[in-house]
Amino acid sequence: MARDRITRSTQDLTSDPGSVLLSVVMGEQFEFAVTLDMVTVASNAYTYEAALVEAANDGKGTKPTAVEPGGVGQALSVRLCVYLGSWSAATAYDATNVVAYGGREYRLLSGVDRVDATPPDEDPLWVIHDKRTLYVQFPSTLGTTYARQPTADKPVYAFFELRVTETGNPVFDTTWKPVRGLVEFLFSPTHIH
Repeated sequence: MARDRITRSTQDLTSDPGSVLLSVVMGEQFEFAVTLDMVTVASNAYTYEAALVEAANDGKGTKPTAVEPGGVGQALSVRLCVYLGSWSAATAYDATNVVAYGGREYRLLSGVDRVDATPPDEDPLWVIHDKRTLYVQFPSTLGTTYARQPTADKPVYAFFELRVTETGNPVFDTTWKPVRGLVEFLFSPTHIH
């Protein structure tokens, strides 16, 4: 889990003690996959909260060390996969459905009501899936209302964190913060066009 200073960013999300740095070009929209090492399945047995808060950007592209006073905070959506049990050749599957086959889990990359008798281990549209994976959604509107906007050579930043909390533990609900760090927003000509 990330235990280094939040402004000291690295790229490795699962094996080092550092914080992450995500680069986002203004207007990009994507899902960010996170594999949790403290759970066996990313399921509704936990509460997931992802958030961004605007950093105090200096207009020089310097990595910030403080939150912007009165800055923008935003909750991010977290998506879990749909687990459907054992794969069946006669069943219709949708993109992101996860099935068990041959002692592994597979996630369908694309399709709606797709029925195909090709087993997941032979079908390129099925990929091996780690059941500890969830997806944080980054909408295209992030950063658009920040006090400072990126310029061609100077990014702006926000602080990011994912919080995971047990629900229903009869003794004590544990909370983890496995991913935190900076989101770097980069200039985009198509975003201002």
